[in-house]
Amino acid sequence: MEIKDILKQTRVSLAPMAGITDYVLRTLIREQSKTCILTTEMISSEALHNVKETDMTKRDENHSPIIYQLSGHKPELMAEGAKYLEPMADVIDINMGCPVNKVVKGQDGSALMKNPSLAYDIVQAVKESINIPVSVKFRLGYTQETMNFVPYGQYMQEAGAEFITIHGRTRNQMYSGKADWKKIRELKENVDIPVFANGDVISIDSAIQCLEESGADGVAIGRGALGDVTLIARIEHYLNTGEKLPPPTLAEKIETMKKHLDMEIELRGEKVGLKFVRKFYPFYISGVPNAAKYRSKLVVMDDYKEIIEALNYIKNNHSNTISSMV
Repeated sequence: MEIKDILKQTRVSLAPMAGITDYVLRTLIREQSKTCILTTEMISSEALHNVKETDMTKRDENHSPIIYQLSGHKPELMAEGAKYLEPMADVIDINMGCPVNKVVKGQDGSALMKNPSLAYDIVQAVKESINIPVSVKFRLGYTQETMNFVPYGQYMQEAGAEFITIHGRTRNQMYSGKADWKKIRELKENVDIPVFANGDVISIDSAIQCLEESGADGVAIGRGALGDVTLIARIEHYLNTGEKLPPPTLAEKIETMKKHLDMEIELRGEKVGLKFVRKFYPFYISGVPNAAKYRSKLVVMDDYKEIIEALNYIKNNHSNTISSMV
């Protein structure tokens, strides 16, 4: 499948998030949207070289279109990893945007924005090793003083990238401040390949504003999809019809959370699954009165029955709560 064929179906993708966009979350989002672009967690080419079996690569037949995101800084290992992932993927994305210290210190992620020639070699090596599209995800630059996203994007296009996702912050900003969607327009106007805008798209209205300001071909949804697996589908629906569907009620979000919990337990086993889902509770109960109190209790619970009872209590006592995110 070529990029142009994928983009005929949708203008919305799930942005990759380490430890978040796992098989379960991707499956829940696919149940809502049959056409959006799913994206895996960041998969280390070094780790893949040493251990081929990983939960991160798990997918269902209906997960296409799906991007498998690969991280690393050694062209030969990146090419090897891409070749391994190719049968599962519709696109291989190269992570050049992760800002966390342990990734950057290893010369991966955003660190590649300081070394365009190495990034070029990686894209070229991956492109030559597979027969599916290659994309890149990066930021505005490493620092505010060294924003190089326009020439960098042009260089990645020259190397063989067919699709770009850009987060509207620098590496040093991490996730603070506000994503600069207007800067993304500068990139869009200076490359010939599709560009998706990423950062702070948490509602239908913010998606509209992001597309207007950035001129991007589409939006990549990250944290906005947490606690609301319908958001991507609702944005797609608006872009296709002009109709704004309502967000899920609290009762619907709690039922999804319970399903999320059950699926993680099935995937990982009860002990690991119960711990893994703790990071999702705050998003599902966001906006509920006394949410901090509920969250502090949920994240230490390790008994399945007790967790279900707590979630039902929240649902039954705040049944009229509706997310303000449209």
